[in-house]
Amino acid sequence: MVKAFMAAAIGVGLACSIALPAEPSSDSRYPAWYQPPQLFVMTGFIANTTSGTWGADFIGTGAWTPEKQQADLARWSKGLGNRYDAVKSLQEFKDAGATGIIFYDKWHDGIVPHDTQLTSFKTERDLVGATVRAAHQLGLKVVIYYSVGFDHNPDPKFQDWVCRDATGHPLGRPFPGDWMSFLSPYRQYVIGHLVEIARKYGPLDGFWLDIFEQPEISYDHYTRAAFEKRYGKPLERATPAEQADFVIETGRQFLTEIKQTVRAVQPNLSFTFNGAGMADRRFPKQADQVDALADYFSMEGHQWINIDRGARSGHAMNRPFEVGILFSSSWYVPTTEQAPPPAMSADETVVSAATAWIQGADVYGAMTPGHGGVYDPNGDLRMLRAAGDWLKENRDLLTGSAPYADIGTITGNPSPGLLAVPRAGDFWAWGPTWSGGADAATEDTRPGYALDFALRKAGYFAESVGTAFPSRPIDLSAYRMLLLPENALLDGGWVGQIREYVRNGGTLLAFGHASLFDEAAHRRDNFALSDVFGADLGGDLPGYKQFAPGNDIASSLALNPPALAVRPTTGKVLAPWASAGDAPAIVENQFGKGRVIYTSAAEDSIGKGAALLAELAGRLIGPPPIRVESTREYALAANRKGSALIVYLLNRSTGSRANTDTEPSKGSAFAGPEEITLRIDTSVWGEIRAADLISPRAPVRLSRQGRTVQLTFPASPSVTTLRVIREELRTAQ
Repeated sequence: MVKAFMAAAIGVGLACSIALPAEPSSDSRYPAWYQPPQLFVMTGFIANTTSGTWGADFIGTGAWTPEKQQADLARWSKGLGNRYDAVKSLQEFKDAGATGIIFYDKWHDGIVPHDTQLTSFKTERDLVGATVRAAHQLGLKVVIYYSVGFDHNPDPKFQDWVCRDATGHPLGRPFPGDWMSFLSPYRQYVIGHLVEIARKYGPLDGFWLDIFEQPEISYDHYTRAAFEKRYGKPLERATPAEQADFVIETGRQFLTEIKQTVRAVQPNLSFTFNGAGMADRRFPKQADQVDALADYFSMEGHQWINIDRGARSGHAMNRPFEVGILFSSSWYVPTTEQAPPPAMSADETVVSAATAWIQGADVYGAMTPGHGGVYDPNGDLRMLRAAGDWLKENRDLLTGSAPYADIGTITGNPSPGLLAVPRAGDFWAWGPTWSGGADAATEDTRPGYALDFALRKAGYFAESVGTAFPSRPIDLSAYRMLLLPENALLDGGWVGQIREYVRNGGTLLAFGHASLFDEAAHRRDNFALSDVFGADLGGDLPGYKQFAPGNDIASSLALNPPALAVRPTTGKVLAPWASAGDAPAIVENQFGKGRVIYTSAAEDSIGKGAALLAELAGRLIGPPPIRVESTREYALAANRKGSALIVYLLNRSTGSRANTDTEPSKGSAFAGPEEITLRIDTSVWGEIRAADLISPRAPVRLSRQGRTVQLTFPASPSVTTLRVIREELRTAQ
């Protein structure tokens, strides 16, 4: 909602926000109907008549003008959905494995596809009503999508409701002047629509609110008046922190009012919004005041790396969360009868969806029909069937399972009054390195994600530990190693837990500023874990630095990374900084029964040097417990269920975001199963009694050599599921 501002606020020292009077909030109600794993379909009828913001698949041609946009939309609306058989389409979804539907009501252009009395700007046919009736008939859950933040309705009153910049110019994103002020009468228009939908078509299961956000600040006259009433001064005199607080509080009050008003019609309705839960460990006050009001969390994934980020962020949270995947190559219904082709191969669709399901998420697949409302059986429906078939085969193993991980990545517990958690790169005078710069907006800034990902790519199993929201139970002693990123903000309680974990035999890998900042992002005089690191802070280490590996460390680092000066106390220096007075670069320490490695370099530079990261982890806990011998590249994930480990191999050689199933140039690496071998270290996983292949169904050849068990079997071209039955799972060493 105010993410761009909050990130910038850190640079000018605005770490903590100003307290505002609290008002009664609307409690979250976690929906029992959305317990994972679920497969929903997001679909409906929206058109791309934008001014260029959302892609090239426009329904019009030539220069964009408001008049031309309205003419193109009117032309597109004519006969829209005239072949749409809601019962037939939803039956196809259900047969493919879908358990519910998210159907578009008002999109950003403002046109309404239900029989509304609030505006004449609506489609010829009541598409929402037909779909909801079909869902009720077929026993599918039904959630209604509604675009809250944007509306390009041509009625002149909407221009009175629009957000404006300081010069009075209307603000917009997909359309000029379509960003609506939540403090204008548009607020009642939105609530009126949601109440109308609930009354006319209920019972429903929920509402999915899109663009639930405002600009950093709007200078429309409604917002000006509300700000002055709240703060007793004009908006022009607002501090950056006051602006950020004001926008957060506006969102909190609006979502609270939506929930209370619409639940007066149907009390058991669930609400979420696009991006709900994603402020966790990034924008704590937004998470505490707004995201926490969502009954379940939702994020758009689409590409595999983003799906993985979202699933890993959500799987610690003790409430349902979903990851969205665009199955179609376009969100937008064309003017032709042919539906858009799929976005990816069937194998990549399965990999994408399974990545979310394995980590405890639900999935919605976004699908698009042709203009008449018919879905392509060889397009999106094929992708849905592929994902649904995998879910049907694996549902029993997914239900009730718990994540397995060797490594827990501590994400900290920032104060709920903090506007934004600094990025790791923000701590350094050099500025952001690996996780920042021009790419910062597209990269994940949660503590440790990049390190976590690099370790998983090296073959370790890792998961994030910590969330601002109610979480599933976490036992630190279950991890063989903890990873402590630089920007994991820690209070005294978390510092104590980490100290006791190491004292009792755990291992810890820490970087740069780790434990130097408290929960409010205030810098401490020394590392809170200095006794555990075996080193004290000595200040910054400016100037030229060259990493000098020696007898203890074999891997190298790039020249001149950002680093801190540290003074060893009980720790042993494993590698120094040459050309910097041989200042310690890596320190190893024995603390109680456990061991710690601290590196004074910026974690971004360690992340770039993936070999060094893997070497340091290996020094603490040994090599990864499992090694894959294959032609293709696989990502690994594992869950625990009873005494078994469920191991998943996700093929990363499927051809991402392109329909590669029929491209001969991709070669045999993309066709059919391949025989692979897994080598499992039983000193970590315990004695292996048996292994069976769940998906695909095939025999597994098992052999033993010392402490290594070797499993050979055909791996799926999408996702392989292997159940490993063992005697014992060792935890902390």
